[in-house]
Amino acid sequence: MTTDRFPFPEGPDARPPKEYEELLGLPGLPEVTLSNGRRARLVSRYAEVRAVLSDDRFSRAAFSGRPMFARTPESLALATSDPPVHTRRRRAVLHAFTARRARQQTPWLRELAEELLDDLEKGGRPVDLVDGFTVPLALRVITKTLGIPWEDRTRLRPLVDRMMSTSRFAPEEVAEAHAASGRYFTALVAARQGEIASGRPGDDLLTELLTAPEPERLSVEEIAVFGAGLLMAGYETTGNQLAMCALTVLQDPALAARLRADPDALVPAVEEMLRWNALGSTGGAPHVAMEDVRLGDTLVRAGEVVVPLIDAANRDPGVFTEPGRFDPARETNPHLAFGHGRHFCPGAHLARAEIHVGLGALLGRFPTLALAVPAGELVWRRGMFIRGLRELPVRW
Repeated sequence: MTTDRFPFPEGPDARPPKEYEELLGLPGLPEVTLSNGRRARLVSRYAEVRAVLSDDRFSRAAFSGRPMFARTPESLALATSDPPVHTRRRRAVLHAFTARRARQQTPWLRELAEELLDDLEKGGRPVDLVDGFTVPLALRVITKTLGIPWEDRTRLRPLVDRMMSTSRFAPEEVAEAHAASGRYFTALVAARQGEIASGRPGDDLLTELLTAPEPERLSVEEIAVFGAGLLMAGYETTGNQLAMCALTVLQDPALAARLRADPDALVPAVEEMLRWNALGSTGGAPHVAMEDVRLGDTLVRAGEVVVPLIDAANRDPGVFTEPGRFDPARETNPHLAFGHGRHFCPGAHLARAEIHVGLGALLGRFPTLALAVPAGELVWRRGMFIRGLRELPVRW
């Protein structure tokens, strides 16, 4: 290993740190020191990453101390919990994010995308796709799902920025953002309870959770935490991934032309972008071995910490042919961009729909869409849990 400190420095583009390729060629599970001072083993190969993510002998909840990002464990209803708590919570929301629900929402997603592009056309050029399209698209979807008033976005976005910080914001700012978010969602859930009590229940996920059958119903506190967590996950990940996908297409005019001529080609192309783009800046969620577990040739002892690196696994040459080559027509692509096992992203179907619709709308509306600055001048987010572009200036 070239360094013992982890996470590794972020690269200059959408690809993962260069150290990941080195990891894939090393035997065993190399040890590193995490940002909180704990020692951990890095898991980079595809089969072993899947094993960690699906084996109940590895626990996220048992990882104590400061997490690898600023969000507190208490603010994460799913990401840092284990079965049976995790199972009960996940089951409560899965119905809202099925493939069928995503298909039902697709016509509305297309309308929303066209509305946002209408607004872009009315302004001057160049325009910033991040602030003008990719983030608003994802934010409108999740606020509608949760029943959050659209006008509240101006107060919520700064809070999410701070809660998703790893080092960009001071600890006291992050703490206050957590507190403010908690107050907001506690009040929002209370308002939903009032609507239910008055016989005027809303048509949103929070109301569905509050009116679920008693044996499966989450506590009011859990529902408030879920609201905050789904807001963050619902637009931070998808909005930034959509921007990186748009950049990928804008840098390849031949690919853009192919996708305009054959919209069906979007499906494999998006899957390859999901494999190719490194969305997380902290590497992965630490897991603690609850008993001795063998991963490949390494015996992980009870109490040891392992960090499964999805972005490294997505470049495992044992699974992906020529993993270092971007292939938008890749036929076999079992990437782990949405995770695996019990922590597979519940919003994967909706996220895919948003990306497909968003890219399709952009390419269809603007035949001459192009970057307004050289790619090397683009500014990437730093010190944040989710990677992405600060701005994506375009012209047509």
